[in-house]
Amino acid sequence: MTAKTVTVHLRWGDQDAYGHINNVAILRILEEARARAFWSAPEEGEEGIFPPLEPDQPVWALVADFQLKYRRQLPYQRQPVRVELSIPKVGGANFVIDYALFANDDDASPRVTAQSTLVMVDKDTGKPQRLDAQMRARLQEFSA
Repeated sequence: MTAKTVTVHLRWGDQDAYGHINNVAILRILEEARARAFWSAPEEGEEGIFPPLEPDQPVWALVADFQLKYRRQLPYQRQPVRVELSIPKVGGANFVIDYALFANDDDASPRVTAQSTLVMVDKDTGKPQRLDAQMRARLQEFSA
């Protein structure tokens, strides 16, 4: 399986009263990693699986399910964290993303692991839209 690796900077406000990154902030970090990994950013010269995020696109990728496990606390750090993303499953109108979030230290084990299911949806009807052959092929580049 080919993983895509993205780095995300933590913000001072991401930590809570316990001095570690808050559970809700972790979700935002994973969301940011997903957007950077899979959506195109032509202004930055990056081509992702999906076209740039714009509200007038006819088909949207919407999160249908999100599960995550906090393995160890993540303290605030000035260096960016590393998020590895891979796609273990591609369905007819959906796909699954696996996430592993690592601190910038010598520990090789992830601080957080997660999995989300995204469904392709027609923006006008709200109904699932099958993945076309090109998108399926791009997604499978990150699959087993």
